[in-house]
Amino acid sequence: MQKQNRTLRRSVERKVPGYVRVIVALLYAATLLFTILGAMFGILFMPLALGSLFGGWYLMGEARVIYEYRLDGRTLTVMRTSGMRSRQKEIEFFALRLDDLIAVAAEGTQPMRDAEALTLRGERRRVCYDVSAQDPDRACAFLYAKGSGADSGRFVRVCFLPYPDFVGAIRALCPGKVMMTDGET
Repeated sequence: MQKQNRTLRRSVERKVPGYVRVIVALLYAATLLFTILGAMFGILFMPLALGSLFGGWYLMGEARVIYEYRLDGRTLTVMRTSGMRSRQKEIEFFALRLDDLIAVAAEGTQPMRDAEALTLRGERRRVCYDVSAQDPDRACAFLYAKGSGADSGRFVRVCFLPYPDFVGAIRALCPGKVMMTDGET
């Protein structure tokens, strides 16, 4: 039976870590301090003020990351976009063929533990990708597969945000390998 060809895209924005926000706040405070010192003691402090302002802007732009899950046919690709709107960088984070899928399971379930044990037995080290929101309030699911491309010969573990239609599309393409319901988180 011919498998249906599906195309699906979903995006998830990674939560900006707290330490990045603290560093950016300190850089903006330094900008204010250097601006005041520049007004009092002359233009000597202006490059420092501009440098710390630019540094805070650049760091915040690099800390904002959007992962786009792309399911094109039987290939799952994750694109990573970072940077400010005017200079966004989009790179292919990884790509997997769903023909090599081992399992998709929710966090803490028995199928996840079984797939975890299987992938740790390999001769070569396992590769892990976390393309979830990295937010403790949002549950994630795990996808286990045999790697392809740069990860060829290795097992791959992917932590992702389980959108119901995305999980349903994988289930339709790989029956019996998705060990969670479409709405399970």
